[in-house]
Amino acid sequence: MSSTGPKAQYLHEIATDIIWRDELQAQVVDEFERLYRDLIQPKQSKWFFQNAEPAPAGIYIYGSVGRGKTHLMDLFYDTLPDHVGKQRQHYHEFMLWLHHQLRNHEDTKNPLDKICKQLSSETQVLCLDEFLVNDIANAMLLAGMLAAFSKYGIAMVTTSNVKPDDLYRDGLQRAKFLPAIDWINTNMEVLHLDGNQDYRQQEEQQHEHWYYPINDSSLMHLTEGFDYSTDHAETSNETWQVNDRALNILKFANTSLWCEFSALCETPRNASDYIEIAKKIDQLYITGIPQMTANDDNAARRFITLVDVMYEHEVKIYAQAACHYKMIYQGKKMTFEFKRAASRLAELLVSH
Repeated sequence: MSSTGPKAQYLHEIATDIIWRDELQAQVVDEFERLYRDLIQPKQSKWFFQNAEPAPAGIYIYGSVGRGKTHLMDLFYDTLPDHVGKQRQHYHEFMLWLHHQLRNHEDTKNPLDKICKQLSSETQVLCLDEFLVNDIANAMLLAGMLAAFSKYGIAMVTTSNVKPDDLYRDGLQRAKFLPAIDWINTNMEVLHLDGNQDYRQQEEQQHEHWYYPINDSSLMHLTEGFDYSTDHAETSNETWQVNDRALNILKFANTSLWCEFSALCETPRNASDYIEIAKKIDQLYITGIPQMTANDDNAARRFITLVDVMYEHEVKIYAQAACHYKMIYQGKKMTFEFKRAASRLAELLVSH
């Protein structure tokens, strides 16, 4: 990916029909451009007794499902050059890591301080997706962790479905978490990414699991989602037999199946095949969905059928694709059918 910054990459994606222009997204990208420029500035050398340089203001993006919060954070992350210490995780994965670190520092005074100091040695900016506080243990940890971030110069970027003031609302001993909310409002640019898009579900604590474009970041999100949904269970990649036809799979564990788009939609398949698959799974992970043109109408027709069957069987879909799902079909013959499929995807891609 280009190292010219998130704004240039955002404009490139608009120009190449990966996404469409959105004024609210453009405002968020402007903030990412500001943070990007701050982070790539050479740091002044300091003596060992000096404190870390103050971190630039982070970014907290909240808004309805499907507004592109995760994609814009990924775009920012991917454009940061390698020499900038950067780390990106799903919020749940980060908290698991933090609890593990605490267990390793049980006999350490002020363990959070030491953990954050170690983190700062290699991380200048931390990106956390789907930020959500739902128990007192994590609320207390976050309050201490964020204070240490200021001490050691770590900037934070997060996506969330709720504004900071509503985090951990009505939670047990919420007063102890209020300093963390104050920290977010003081040390981060809080941006509301919302709009008039008509999504079928707008409840809190939802996320749309359609990641684009096809790159390492989108693959990472699928991997994290698969590991989380299967609780890191042992996986199998043995070929399935579906109605006497071989189906090559990438991974299967518990009730989660991961396949390439080509295996599902670019080989002879029909509704009965997809029904047999749906009977065995609760989540379907699809890698490498291309932007389809009139030359891909056969694959497009199969994809529409796949979506219809998964919708009827209430199978959630997690996908890596070339562009936003509303732009995935560029042909003309099945424009109406794809609008219906996109509407169904808006439900299948959402999880609580």
